[in-house]
Amino acid sequence: MRVIIVGGNAGGATAAARLRRLRPDAEVVLVERGEYVSYANCGLLYYLEGVMKERSALFVETADSLRSKHGIDARIRTEAVSIDPTAHTVALRDLATRQTSIEHYDKLLLAMGAEPASPQIPGIDSAGVVPLWSVPHMDAIAEMIARGARSAVILGGGYVGCAASEALRERGLEITLLEASGQILSFLDPDVMVYGREVLEAHSIAVRTSARATRFVRDGSHLTTVLADGHQLLSDFAVICTGVRPASRIAREAGLAVGRTGGIVVSPSLRTSDPDIYAVGDVIEVQHAVTGEPMVLPLAGPAHKQARIAATNIANSGRGWSEQYPGTLGSTILKLYDITCAATGANSRQLERRGIPFKSLLIHPLSHAEYYPGATPVHLKLLYGLDGKVLGAQAAGHDGVDKRIDVLATAISFGARVQDLDRLQLAYSPPFGSARDPINVAGSVADIRNP
Repeated sequence: MRVIIVGGNAGGATAAARLRRLRPDAEVVLVERGEYVSYANCGLLYYLEGVMKERSALFVETADSLRSKHGIDARIRTEAVSIDPTAHTVALRDLATRQTSIEHYDKLLLAMGAEPASPQIPGIDSAGVVPLWSVPHMDAIAEMIARGARSAVILGGGYVGCAASEALRERGLEITLLEASGQILSFLDPDVMVYGREVLEAHSIAVRTSARATRFVRDGSHLTTVLADGHQLLSDFAVICTGVRPASRIAREAGLAVGRTGGIVVSPSLRTSDPDIYAVGDVIEVQHAVTGEPMVLPLAGPAHKQARIAATNIANSGRGWSEQYPGTLGSTILKLYDITCAATGANSRQLERRGIPFKSLLIHPLSHAEYYPGATPVHLKLLYGLDGKVLGAQAAGHDGVDKRIDVLATAISFGARVQDLDRLQLAYSPPFGSARDPINVAGSVADIRNP
């Protein structure tokens, strides 16, 4: 069996390594258009912030290590140009020599990931305007800081934009964060998001919502960002964090089904509309595990899981069974200084968009026993159906947010109802929690409202 994998990182490199373990006899070819086949994309911001001191720590595997350790034919700076599903071939271009070769496959796995969805703003190609998505982008920003940059405008108040604001502020830069919509951190409802915004502003980050950039103007060493309301912001550089889109062009051109989101349509077994082509990661359209809504969710955790499932199904093709991907829950967590913001399942906007009736509550219990020093509030929001089924949860706080969201993610995965939350027997000791954990309290309050 000859398997060609297009793209590395969480999707492609994970699938290649698992496929090698499951099918030592298979020929596995991995092509990556960039220089890095497997790196910690989520760690880029921590390197910029200075938390990670060594740039080399970002790289999990190299093309050489994939070849020597796993026997994978890894080719960097190699681009997949086109796919011919009928002939079972892929046209590959070596970006160094510009030579093109036609490669045959028995199975093809597409893991091209996503690419920055830069807005169409005049001047966005100016020097000092850079997206933040890959190692070269990180390097470009680090170089500007090393050359003495002291201020930056960040476009996009999502996960990456907010985290980038903290990272660059910690490096001593003056930061203005612009978000075109009415709120930052759209994965949260406004009544939980407010805690994230407060901590950014408390650290002198200027957060401006309903603020749309209309033009960039480079004048010597300074960059001017012109806003729709006429205001002009002067900075040394700008970072574009306005989201990403699936890099699905070659799939569309090959006639594979692509959804309205721009992501490749896949079955639960992660097959595309062609039975010999699979796809995983940021390039695919997933089903939200709670709402069933088709969407793209560029998250490393789901990409890893999809890669393992797809590799298993490729390795076992023809044996009459396959593993199934159950959909993406969207569990997300973000550190903003000493506040943690996290969510799992559906938020209010997602439920309303799908017309799903729900109730919600917001409570503020302490992170652990009140009499033990250091207890702080956990702002916990629970969303649940009229039948009591848990549909989503969000939390913000200084301590204990991660474990509460993880428990609730598990509860949603197993179809729990609010009554079940009240009955959970969670670990208790005064430094870690209370005899009635915030999750128990949420279940109890919800149960009262929904007997």
